Amino acid sequence: MKLIFSAFLGFLLSASAVFAQGNWELVKEKNGIKVYNRKMEGSKLKEFKGSVQLKANVQDVLKVLTNYKIQDQFIYKAKKGSVELIKTEGKNNIYTYMIIETPWPASNRDIVTLYHIEPLAKDGSVTIKVSSVNNLRPEVKGIVRVEKMKGHWKITPLANGMVEVEHQAYSSPGGNVPEGLANSASVDAPYSMLENLKKLF
Repeated sequence: MKLIFSAFLGFLLSASAVFAQGNWELVKEKNGIKVYNRKMEGSKLKEFKGSVQLKANVQDVLKVLTNYKIQDQFIYKAKKGSVELIKTEGKNNIYTYMIIETPWPASNRDIVTLYHIEPLAKDGSVTIKVSSVNNLRPEVKGIVRVEKMKGHWKITPLANGMVEVEHQAYSSPGGNVPEGLANSASVDAPYSMLENLKKLF
């Protein structure tokens, strides 16, 4: 139960920290996936960064990461069929809603997320900034809303038809979450998300 709960919480830790300090520490390396943690200034929770190389091109990975219909295949503990498209603004802003399943006795979480696709960089990479938005969907009784989340996915082209996918993130999962479980999830969940993403290619 403790391992399942801690792994789930990793998704909720997905957000880029504005006040992050300290050096990155490699905490897991397996199957071509690397996961790093670092301490946050003014917080007991840790920020994570994970990376993996895929046999794909930038646009194909971009389409997968921003396709709400298949996000429950790689976002850890996303409830199957719960991901909804709320709205789009042009081609670069996508708003989605998602429920995250947690084992009893914890309450499920939900989150409204903005995916902002930045312009193509000079090196051919594309960054998708992700952040929580709290005014587009009313809260649901019995489900805890994740109100603080920021982060990014970055897709960088490499040689020989490969790309590197990086996910850096930090958030507050909301509700009463033991610190130890939350921080252990900052290793387990990013690894699981990148492993699931790898299976799609």
